[in-house]
Amino acid sequence: MSLKDKVIVVTGGAEGLGHATAIQCADIGAKVIVADVNLDGAENTAEIITSNGGRACAVAVNLAQEDQVACLIEQTEKLFGQLDILINCAGILLNAGQRVDQFSSKSWAEVIEVNLSGSFFCVKHAVPLMAKNGGGVLVLLASGAGIFGGSSSVAYAASKGGVRGIALCVESQLQPLNIRIHVALPANMATHMKIKAAGDSADQHGESRQEAEAKIRAECASPDASAAFLTELVSDEGAIIAANQLVISLGDWDRLKTGER
Repeated sequence: MSLKDKVIVVTGGAEGLGHATAIQCADIGAKVIVADVNLDGAENTAEIITSNGGRACAVAVNLAQEDQVACLIEQTEKLFGQLDILINCAGILLNAGQRVDQFSSKSWAEVIEVNLSGSFFCVKHAVPLMAKNGGGVLVLLASGAGIFGGSSSVAYAASKGGVRGIALCVESQLQPLNIRIHVALPANMATHMKIKAAGDSADQHGESRQEAEAKIRAECASPDASAAFLTELVSDEGAIIAANQLVISLGDWDRLKTGER
């Protein structure tokens, strides 16, 4: 498997799944734009890639701001002349464990702006450059929340269900442009966001924050396996394996690779 000469934008690349995915893509030949609202973290990821002999550049972006997303894509073209793949790992989860009638409208708006509007802005501005260069791959991150089950945060669940809605709508629009789109469901991971959400939810229910966070660290995997899944999914081999799979989970991927149904 190779991503040699492919240009990839990975959002949320400062930490967690985005960080691991950017590094794994670079390790097999991709040129990576590491995008994150946390520029210091994105630069750290890019430095790890370049110190390993890869090519990467960090770009600051707030996905809630359309002009910043448009600028991200413009910078990608200026730096590398093309865009082959975009993996949108950026996301936030607020007010975990809070009952719906107590949920802050400000927090609702913030989560929807980053997770849902941000996904829309990424697709909207990536598509013209991908089409200009003959096609590409878009991966939007959802989760079981909002698709198969609930979540600790009503805004997070709604945003991730909406991400699936975007992909369902635009899939047929993108096929004539040779652009494939997937909604990926990674495994439960011991990321900063997941650990904090568990602690916040415990606080809401009068439970031990320390125990809740320790449980996540013990039971959830590192992001590495899900990063490997995303890296394979966007490759040419992934196009063959995934076929017409729009929503695809890490478990689905493992079964498809072994020929199980």
